[in-house]
Amino acid sequence: MPDCFGLCAVLLALLVLTVAGCVFYSGLFAEIVVQTCSPAIKKLTFAYKFKEGAYRDSGELFNEARRVGLGLPCLGVFYSHPKKISAPLCRYAVGCILSEGENKVDEELLQHCKASGFNVFSFPQVTHVIATSFPHRALFSTFFRERRVYPQLEHYIKVCRRGVTERFPPPFETPSPNTSETALIRTALNL
Repeated sequence: MPDCFGLCAVLLALLVLTVAGCVFYSGLFAEIVVQTCSPAIKKLTFAYKFKEGAYRDSGELFNEARRVGLGLPCLGVFYSHPKKISAPLCRYAVGCILSEGENKVDEELLQHCKASGFNVFSFPQVTHVIATSFPHRALFSTFFRERRVYPQLEHYIKVCRRGVTERFPPPFETPSPNTSETALIRTALNL
């Protein structure tokens, strides 16, 4: 009987160590550095499909893009903020990168993508981007990325944003002449 408890304890310890190793490998403790920098890629052309729905369903399009793109790197553009827009109304585009920089697009691959229902778009060259990286090594990496990277990006954008807030009265409303409020109030953001 004591051997059974010892064996169970060893197996439980091995299970805990295995799960801890997987979680660690997936990026739980990976350093997240968010920065504004020049983009590594100057210009980008990619074949994509646009879809509305929950972001968790984007995996199907990533798999299709990998098949059609014959192993080319994939790209996802997620337009909606999932905490502000309900999942069925979230919008995203997923596709494969056809060319980077000044490289020309392979015409045969371009025709293959179009025949498979993909659209083609070229991102123009930009001078600065907000960039970060996070390892995608295992299934848990996606879970940790959502909970660790996106909040850091949002915080960075909020802290670094400088601009002007403009407030207008609602349409068809005439400002009261008795108040000192004007139709346009400009306030510089000092975050």
